[in-house]
Amino acid sequence: MPVARGIGRWLIVALLLLLAALEVLLLVLVFVPLPRRPLVAAASVLATSWCTAVLGIPALLGLGVVRALWRTRAVRITRWAGWIALSMSAIALASALAPYAAALATARVHGEGLSLAGQFAGLNYSREPERDRTLVYARVGKHRMKMDVWLPDGRRQRAARPAVVWVHGGGWESGHRSQTPRWNEWLNDRGYAVFDIEYRLAPRATQLQQIGDVKCAIGWVRRNAERYAVDPSRIVLAGTSAGANLALSAAYTAHDNRPRPSCGTLGDTSVRAVVSFYGPTDMAGMIAGGANRTDPRVRRFMGGSLMTASAGFRLGSPVRLVRRDVPPTLLLHGSHDRLVPVEQARELNTRLTRAGAVHEYVEIPWADHAFDYNWGNWGTQIARPVLARFLRLHAER
Repeated sequence: MPVARGIGRWLIVALLLLLAALEVLLLVLVFVPLPRRPLVAAASVLATSWCTAVLGIPALLGLGVVRALWRTRAVRITRWAGWIALSMSAIALASALAPYAAALATARVHGEGLSLAGQFAGLNYSREPERDRTLVYARVGKHRMKMDVWLPDGRRQRAARPAVVWVHGGGWESGHRSQTPRWNEWLNDRGYAVFDIEYRLAPRATQLQQIGDVKCAIGWVRRNAERYAVDPSRIVLAGTSAGANLALSAAYTAHDNRPRPSCGTLGDTSVRAVVSFYGPTDMAGMIAGGANRTDPRVRRFMGGSLMTASAGFRLGSPVRLVRRDVPPTLLLHGSHDRLVPVEQARELNTRLTRAGAVHEYVEIPWADHAFDYNWGNWGTQIARPVLARFLRLHAER
């Protein structure tokens, strides 16, 4: 019996220390600025996305174990482990509540609340396109560019409805159409037709060619507006991450000769408004601050260096394209973005403000990159009503 009790005490110590170590790891992932490496960033995004639950559940479990331990009047060897676990659990619980409190304050600024149960609404990510919705919108060389068409329920269809051209993210070199399907469903529920497009990916295409692909898709939607009961004057361009960068650049250069639509002259490629989810806005700043700044693929993607391809850097950097008459712009960015620093969005917001352009900037506290991949987290709960209000103002009138 004494041996069994000794083993039991050591198991309790191991459990308490394991809980404390888990809480330390999660605190680091959520709060510490880590290097922008893909695996580290992915782990950080997941931890931050479910921040309250990720930190809160181990914290409550740790507090429960410590309480049970104290009630059994355990010997000294488990008490010191208990104090460690108690301290870490208290810190983790306080840290779990801090992002919620900050998000709630932001939500209330916009006249909204937050749902605790809604935090577990599931993922907003699909591994594959919606092939039964797919059609080819252009041919560039041997490449057939496709889009997935998401239409509202037939009972809700009306003449001249607004539309959204959606541009997926993926660092300009990965990703696919219909990557975030719940946004498409959400927009369909509000009467929007959604054209979720693909574009040629790096290294086969440069950034300017990708912007040309986006313009090509806009032109296609305009030409086929009657077929889908779409009002061509109420097309909104939206994108996530790299797709947001392409969307902003395409929207801000709609009346310029460059970048040209990749499928030839299409006439008007303007849009009513543009929406950016955590998109890069200054390519020189992104490359200078990234781990791949010396990678030759980056130079190929940009068409050269900042010295030899300054025009390309300008046309792919929305902060350098700001004018008073750019389309109304909504910027949504997490304050804790580990892949695209929030300073990118802040700088564009500042320049839009100085230019007197119509825009809205919402910085979501503690949110990381791709926060909307968790359909129920605090950031997405804030983004949905903000986007709905923006669309009512700029696309439904």
